[in-house]
Amino acid sequence: MQKNDIPPSAAPAVGDRVARAAARRLERQRRNAEDEVGRLLDVTIELIERSAPVIPSVSDIVAAAGISNQTLYRTFGSKDELILAVLERGTLRVAETLRERMAAVEDPRDQILTWIHIVLRQVSDEDLARTSRSVLGYLNQAGAAVQAGSQTELLKPITDLLAEPLRALGCDPDRDGACVSDLVVGAMRRHLWNATAPSAEELEEMGRFVLRGLRAER
Repeated sequence: MQKNDIPPSAAPAVGDRVARAAARRLERQRRNAEDEVGRLLDVTIELIERSAPVIPSVSDIVAAAGISNQTLYRTFGSKDELILAVLERGTLRVAETLRERMAAVEDPRDQILTWIHIVLRQVSDEDLARTSRSVLGYLNQAGAAVQAGSQTELLKPITDLLAEPLRALGCDPDRDGACVSDLVVGAMRRHLWNATAPSAEELEEMGRFVLRGLRAER
């Protein structure tokens, strides 16, 4: 065997060590970035809740978060993008609540009724509804309103949760899911902008109406 004929298995794993070290550093940077974004969103949401219906200024947000304007714009690009991220985080939290509550019942009809009730009840909390109106109102006035296609994408974590129970009932998850979502989310928005909340009777009737439309009544 010649001097340079060292079996690959015996060669020092310098490349592997470098790659692992770089991966650990990138992972730490990723976690730090996620923590920074999370703190910024928390601060922004808290300020919006306190100042509603007025959206806090960038100077208020960076002062409360203890960061510079440069850091905010490096993270989100614009104030509109930050407010959209606030809206997206709220949507994901609603989706998580829905997922947990729907998993607690077995009958797909009850899962759909649970979905309807929780989505509509988002406007029953006065503080939450006021904050949502502030965020959506700001985005509309700023010209950053979520367009129809983007609205569908933004609500996808919520509407996707209808697919499984609809499929279990022999329904078309895409077509029927869109119909149920348009109906229920439309009612939620009506209550949101009118600063009203659905009554228990409306919740029950909405559920019966949807199940009748799906031909899934008990």
